[in-house]
Amino acid sequence: MKKKLLFFFTVLLAITASAAAQPSSPILVEPPKDVDVVITPVVLEWNNVAGADCYRVEVYTDTTSPDKFEGTCNAPTSHFEIPLEDIELNTVYYWRVFACSNEGWSQPSAYFNFKTQAPDAIGSIGNLTFGVIDLIADEKISSVQGNQLIHRLDKATTRLNDNNDFLALIEMVLFKVRVTILRFSNQISSLTAAELNYEADGVIDLIVDEESRPVNTPKVDDYLVPKNFELTQNYPNPFNPSTTIEYSIPKDAAVSLKIYDVLGKEVATLVNDQKAAGTYILNWNASNYSSGLYFYRLTAGEFTETKKMFLVK
Repeated sequence: MKKKLLFFFTVLLAITASAAAQPSSPILVEPPKDVDVVITPVVLEWNNVAGADCYRVEVYTDTTSPDKFEGTCNAPTSHFEIPLEDIELNTVYYWRVFACSNEGWSQPSAYFNFKTQAPDAIGSIGNLTFGVIDLIADEKISSVQGNQLIHRLDKATTRLNDNNDFLALIEMVLFKVRVTILRFSNQISSLTAAELNYEADGVIDLIVDEESRPVNTPKVDDYLVPKNFELTQNYPNPFNPSTTIEYSIPKDAAVSLKIYDVLGKEVATLVNDQKAAGTYILNWNASNYSSGLYFYRLTAGEFTETKKMFLVK
Protein backbone atom coordinates (compact mmCIF):
# COMPACT_ATOMS: atom_id res chain seq x y z
CA MET A 1 0.00 0.00 0.00
CA LYS A 2 2.84 2.37 0.87
CA LYS A 3 4.49 1.68 -2.47
CA LYS A 4 1.27 2.52 -4.31
CA LEU A 5 0.90 5.77 -2.39
CA LEU A 6 4.53 6.66 -3.07
CA PHE A 7 4.07 5.96 -6.78
CA PHE A 8 0.88 8.06 -6.85
CA PHE A 9 2.54 11.06 -5.18
CA THR A 10 5.60 10.75 -7.43
CA VAL A 11 3.41 10.88 -10.54
CA LEU A 12 1.38 13.76 -9.11
CA LEU A 13 4.57 15.68 -8.30
CA ALA A 14 5.88 15.13 -11.82
CA ILE A 15 2.62 16.36 -13.37
CA THR A 16 2.57 19.41 -11.09
CA ALA A 17 6.21 20.24 -11.84
CA SER A 18 5.57 19.92 -15.58
CA ALA A 19 2.56 22.23 -15.41
CA ALA A 20 4.48 24.74 -13.31
CA ALA A 21 7.34 24.76 -15.83
CA GLN A 22 5.06 25.76 -18.70
CA PRO A 23 5.11 29.48 -19.49
CA SER A 24 2.25 31.66 -18.32
CA SER A 25 -0.52 32.64 -20.69
CA PRO A 26 0.12 36.02 -22.34
CA ILE A 27 -1.93 39.01 -21.19
CA LEU A 28 -3.23 40.96 -24.20
CA VAL A 29 -2.81 44.75 -24.23
CA GLU A 30 -3.63 46.44 -27.56
CA PRO A 31 -5.89 46.90 -29.32
CA PRO A 32 -8.08 46.85 -26.19
CA LYS A 33 -11.04 44.51 -26.29
CA ASP A 34 -14.03 45.51 -28.42
CA VAL A 35 -12.73 48.70 -30.11
CA ASP A 36 -12.73 50.09 -33.64
CA VAL A 37 -9.37 50.06 -35.41
CA VAL A 38 -8.41 52.09 -38.47
CA ILE A 39 -7.36 50.00 -41.48
CA THR A 40 -3.60 50.35 -41.50
CA PRO A 41 -1.25 47.50 -40.66
CA VAL A 42 -2.80 46.59 -37.28
CA VAL A 43 -0.25 45.95 -34.53
CA LEU A 44 -1.21 43.48 -31.78
CA GLU A 45 0.62 43.77 -28.48
CA TRP A 46 0.73 41.78 -25.24
CA ASN A 47 2.84 41.63 -22.10
CA ASN A 48 6.14 39.76 -22.19
CA VAL A 49 6.00 36.28 -20.65
CA ALA A 50 8.98 35.31 -18.48
CA GLY A 51 11.04 32.59 -20.11
CA ALA A 52 9.19 32.70 -23.44
CA ASP A 53 11.28 32.13 -26.57
CA CYS A 54 8.55 33.09 -29.04
CA TYR A 55 4.79 33.39 -29.41
CA ARG A 56 2.05 32.09 -31.63
CA VAL A 57 -0.65 34.55 -32.68
CA GLU A 58 -4.00 33.29 -33.93
CA VAL A 59 -6.43 35.62 -35.71
CA TYR A 60 -9.99 34.67 -36.65
CA THR A 61 -13.04 36.35 -38.15
CA ASP A 62 -14.93 34.50 -35.42
CA THR A 63 -13.79 32.07 -32.76
CA THR A 64 -14.67 29.01 -34.88
CA SER A 65 -13.24 30.11 -38.24
CA PRO A 66 -9.83 28.92 -39.54
CA ASP A 67 -6.80 30.78 -38.24
CA LYS A 68 -5.61 33.40 -40.77
CA PHE A 69 -1.92 32.69 -40.17
CA GLU A 70 0.25 29.59 -40.38
CA GLY A 71 3.42 28.74 -38.49
CA THR A 72 4.12 27.56 -34.99
CA CYS A 73 6.17 30.54 -33.81
CA ASN A 74 5.02 33.51 -35.89
CA ALA A 75 5.99 36.25 -33.38
CA PRO A 76 9.52 36.35 -31.93
CA THR A 77 8.61 39.22 -29.56
CA SER A 78 5.48 40.47 -27.81
CA HIS A 79 3.96 42.20 -30.82
CA PHE A 80 2.62 41.12 -34.18
CA GLU A 81 1.75 43.23 -37.24
CA ILE A 82 -1.18 42.10 -39.35
CA PRO A 83 -0.35 43.08 -42.95
CA LEU A 84 -2.72 45.49 -44.65
CA GLU A 85 -3.57 42.94 -47.37
CA ASP A 86 -4.91 40.56 -44.72
CA ILE A 87 -7.37 43.08 -43.27
CA GLU A 88 -10.89 43.69 -44.58
CA LEU A 89 -13.07 46.75 -43.98
CA ASN A 90 -15.92 46.64 -41.43
CA THR A 91 -14.89 43.23 -40.16
CA VAL A 92 -14.67 41.96 -36.59
CA TYR A 93 -11.47 40.02 -35.81
CA TYR A 94 -10.75 37.87 -32.79
CA TRP A 95 -7.20 37.16 -31.67
CA ARG A 96 -5.33 35.26 -28.98
CA VAL A 97 -1.71 34.41 -28.21
CA PHE A 98 0.27 31.39 -26.93
CA ALA A 99 3.75 31.63 -25.37
CA CYS A 100 6.46 29.03 -26.09
CA SER A 101 9.52 28.08 -24.02
CA ASN A 102 11.81 25.06 -23.72
CA GLU A 103 9.19 23.56 -21.40
CA GLY A 104 6.40 23.72 -24.00
CA TRP A 105 3.43 25.89 -24.85
CA SER A 106 1.33 27.97 -22.49
CA GLN A 107 -2.41 27.90 -22.31
CA PRO A 108 -3.93 30.44 -24.73
CA SER A 109 -4.66 33.98 -23.66
CA ALA A 110 -8.22 35.21 -23.50
CA TYR A 111 -9.72 36.38 -26.80
CA PHE A 112 -9.67 40.08 -27.67
CA ASN A 113 -11.59 41.46 -30.60
CA PHE A 114 -11.59 44.60 -32.75
CA LYS A 115 -13.56 45.94 -35.71
CA THR A 116 -11.87 47.56 -38.70
CA GLN A 117 -12.95 50.94 -40.03
CA ALA A 118 -11.95 53.20 -42.92
CA PRO A 119 -9.05 55.62 -42.31
CA ASP A 120 -11.10 58.80 -42.12
CA ALA A 121 -10.73 61.21 -39.17
CA ILE A 122 -14.32 62.50 -39.11
CA GLY A 123 -15.72 58.99 -39.42
CA SER A 124 -13.39 57.82 -36.67
CA ILE A 125 -14.58 60.64 -34.39
CA GLY A 126 -18.15 59.54 -35.11
CA ASN A 127 -17.31 55.98 -34.09
CA LEU A 128 -15.66 57.27 -30.92
CA THR A 129 -18.77 59.34 -30.16
CA PHE A 130 -20.97 56.25 -30.47
CA GLY A 131 -18.51 54.45 -28.22
CA VAL A 132 -18.95 57.11 -25.51
CA ILE A 133 -22.74 56.85 -25.89
CA ASP A 134 -22.46 53.08 -25.36
CA LEU A 135 -20.38 53.68 -22.22
CA ILE A 136 -23.11 55.98 -20.88
CA ALA A 137 -25.76 53.35 -21.63
CA ASP A 138 -23.66 50.67 -19.90
CA GLU A 139 -23.19 53.02 -16.90
CA LYS A 140 -19.42 52.91 -17.28
CA ILE A 141 -19.39 56.70 -17.36
CA SER A 142 -21.94 59.21 -16.07
CA SER A 143 -24.12 61.03 -18.56
CA VAL A 144 -22.70 64.37 -17.41
CA GLN A 145 -19.09 63.34 -17.94
CA GLY A 146 -19.91 61.45 -21.13
CA ASN A 147 -21.67 64.46 -22.61
CA GLN A 148 -18.61 66.60 -21.89
CA LEU A 149 -16.47 64.14 -23.86
CA ILE A 150 -18.99 64.13 -26.71
CA HIS A 151 -18.99 67.93 -26.74
CA ARG A 152 -15.20 67.89 -27.18
CA LEU A 153 -15.51 65.40 -30.06
CA ASP A 154 -18.17 67.58 -31.72
CA LYS A 155 -15.80 70.55 -31.56
CA ALA A 156 -13.03 68.45 -33.15
CA THR A 157 -15.40 67.52 -35.99
CA THR A 158 -16.32 71.18 -36.51
CA ARG A 159 -12.63 72.10 -36.72
CA LEU A 160 -12.03 69.39 -39.32
CA ASN A 161 -15.01 70.55 -41.36
CA ASP A 162 -13.47 74.04 -41.30
CA ASN A 163 -10.18 72.53 -42.55
CA ASN A 164 -8.40 73.56 -39.35
CA ASP A 165 -6.51 70.38 -38.57
CA PHE A 166 -4.33 71.91 -35.87
CA LEU A 167 -7.27 73.11 -33.78
CA ALA A 168 -8.93 69.71 -34.31
CA LEU A 169 -5.75 68.13 -32.97
CA ILE A 170 -5.91 70.36 -29.88
CA GLU A 171 -9.54 69.31 -29.29
CA MET A 172 -8.53 65.63 -29.42
CA VAL A 173 -5.65 66.24 -27.01
CA LEU A 174 -8.09 68.01 -24.66
CA PHE A 175 -10.38 64.98 -25.00
CA LYS A 176 -7.50 62.79 -23.78
CA VAL A 177 -6.79 65.26 -20.96
CA ARG A 178 -10.38 64.93 -19.81
CA VAL A 179 -10.17 61.14 -19.93
CA THR A 180 -7.00 61.28 -17.80
CA ILE A 181 -8.68 63.57 -15.25
CA LEU A 182 -11.69 61.25 -15.06
CA ARG A 183 -9.40 58.28 -14.49
CA PHE A 184 -7.33 59.99 -11.78
CA SER A 185 -10.55 61.10 -10.09
CA ASN A 186 -11.91 57.51 -10.16
CA GLN A 187 -14.85 58.56 -12.32
CA ILE A 188 -14.03 55.85 -14.89
CA SER A 189 -12.09 52.59 -14.77
CA SER A 190 -8.55 52.14 -16.10
CA LEU A 191 -9.94 49.82 -18.80
CA THR A 192 -12.46 52.42 -19.99
CA ALA A 193 -9.73 55.09 -20.01
CA ALA A 194 -7.43 52.81 -22.03
CA GLU A 195 -10.14 52.14 -24.62
CA LEU A 196 -10.98 55.84 -25.02
CA ASN A 197 -7.33 56.87 -25.26
CA TYR A 198 -6.56 54.16 -27.79
CA GLU A 199 -9.34 55.29 -30.13
CA ALA A 200 -8.45 58.96 -29.60
CA ASP A 201 -4.85 58.19 -30.56
CA GLY A 202 -6.16 56.61 -33.76
CA VAL A 203 -8.03 59.81 -34.61
CA ILE A 204 -4.96 61.93 -33.85
CA ASP A 205 -2.84 59.77 -36.17
CA LEU A 206 -5.38 60.35 -38.94
CA ILE A 207 -5.45 64.12 -38.39
CA VAL A 208 -1.66 64.53 -38.48
CA ASP A 209 0.60 62.40 -40.63
CA GLU A 210 3.52 61.13 -38.51
CA GLU A 211 6.07 62.26 -41.11
CA SER A 212 4.72 65.81 -41.22
CA ARG A 213 3.83 66.09 -37.53
CA PRO A 214 4.76 69.62 -36.35
CA VAL A 215 7.41 70.05 -33.68
CA ASN A 216 4.97 71.93 -31.43
CA THR A 217 2.30 69.22 -31.50
CA PRO A 218 0.28 69.61 -28.28
CA LYS A 219 0.65 66.86 -25.69
CA VAL A 220 -1.61 65.73 -22.88
CA ASP A 221 0.96 66.73 -20.24
CA ASP A 222 0.91 70.30 -21.58
CA TYR A 223 -2.72 70.66 -20.45
CA LEU A 224 -2.91 68.51 -17.32
CA VAL A 225 -1.62 71.23 -14.99
CA PRO A 226 -4.09 74.15 -14.88
CA LYS A 227 -2.85 77.72 -15.01
CA ASN A 228 -5.15 79.11 -12.29
CA PHE A 229 -7.04 78.15 -9.16
CA GLU A 230 -10.65 77.43 -10.03
CA LEU A 231 -13.80 76.11 -8.39
CA THR A 232 -16.46 75.32 -10.98
CA GLN A 233 -20.22 75.33 -10.53
CA ASN A 234 -21.51 71.95 -9.41
CA TYR A 235 -23.47 69.92 -11.94
CA PRO A 236 -26.24 69.13 -12.14
CA ASN A 237 -27.65 72.06 -10.20
CA PRO A 238 -30.30 71.84 -8.79
CA PHE A 239 -29.62 68.18 -7.99
CA ASN A 240 -31.17 65.12 -6.38
CA PRO A 241 -29.58 63.29 -4.65
CA SER A 242 -25.98 63.61 -5.91
CA THR A 243 -23.92 66.23 -7.68
CA THR A 244 -20.38 66.64 -9.02
CA ILE A 245 -17.91 69.28 -7.87
CA GLU A 246 -14.74 70.03 -9.80
CA TYR A 247 -11.75 72.15 -8.82
CA SER A 248 -8.31 72.95 -10.22
CA ILE A 249 -5.07 73.99 -8.52
CA PRO A 250 -1.97 75.13 -10.47
CA LYS A 251 0.50 74.07 -7.76
CA ASP A 252 0.73 71.68 -4.83
CA ALA A 253 -1.33 72.93 -1.91
CA ALA A 254 -3.16 71.97 1.26
CA VAL A 255 -6.75 71.64 0.08
CA SER A 256 -10.03 71.58 1.94
CA LEU A 257 -13.46 71.35 0.34
CA LYS A 258 -16.39 71.61 2.73
CA ILE A 259 -20.19 71.79 2.51
CA TYR A 260 -22.23 74.23 4.63
CA ASP A 261 -25.96 74.61 5.13
CA VAL A 262 -27.83 77.91 4.84
CA LEU A 263 -27.08 78.71 8.50
CA GLY A 264 -23.36 78.34 7.90
CA LYS A 265 -23.06 75.03 9.73
CA GLU A 266 -20.51 72.61 8.27
CA VAL A 267 -22.34 69.45 7.17
CA ALA A 268 -19.68 67.55 5.19
CA THR A 269 -15.94 67.56 4.42
CA LEU A 270 -15.13 66.22 0.95
CA VAL A 271 -11.38 66.98 0.94
CA ASN A 272 -8.91 67.78 3.67
CA ASP A 273 -5.48 66.82 2.37
CA GLN A 274 -2.32 67.90 0.58
CA LYS A 275 -2.94 67.74 -3.19
CA ALA A 276 -0.65 67.89 -6.21
CA ALA A 277 -1.30 70.40 -8.99
CA GLY A 278 -4.11 69.24 -11.25
CA THR A 279 -7.86 69.05 -11.75
CA TYR A 280 -10.04 66.97 -9.42
CA ILE A 281 -13.62 65.73 -9.66
CA LEU A 282 -15.69 64.64 -6.65
CA ASN A 283 -19.24 63.44 -6.10
CA TRP A 284 -21.41 64.48 -3.15
CA ASN A 285 -24.35 62.25 -2.31
CA ALA A 286 -26.90 64.24 -0.32
CA SER A 287 -29.41 61.42 0.21
CA ASN A 288 -29.34 62.00 3.98
CA TYR A 289 -29.74 65.77 3.78
CA SER A 290 -32.82 67.98 3.57
CA SER A 291 -33.82 69.98 0.51
CA GLY A 292 -32.56 73.51 0.38
CA LEU A 293 -29.67 75.85 -0.30
CA TYR A 294 -26.11 74.70 0.44
CA PHE A 295 -22.69 76.28 0.03
CA TYR A 296 -19.42 74.58 -0.88
CA ARG A 297 -16.11 76.25 -0.12
CA LEU A 298 -12.68 75.46 -1.57
CA THR A 299 -9.55 76.53 0.30
CA ALA A 300 -6.23 75.80 -1.41
CA GLY A 301 -3.24 77.58 0.06
CA GLU A 302 -4.22 81.25 0.09
CA PHE A 303 -7.03 80.75 -2.43
CA THR A 304 -10.63 80.58 -1.20
CA GLU A 305 -13.88 80.49 -3.14
CA THR A 306 -17.49 79.64 -2.24
CA LYS A 307 -20.41 78.72 -4.49
CA LYS A 308 -24.09 77.91 -4.01
CA MET A 309 -25.97 74.74 -4.88
CA PHE A 310 -29.56 73.59 -4.51
CA LEU A 311 -30.75 70.20 -3.30
CA VAL A 312 -34.32 69.56 -4.49
CA LYS A 313 -36.12 66.39 -3.38
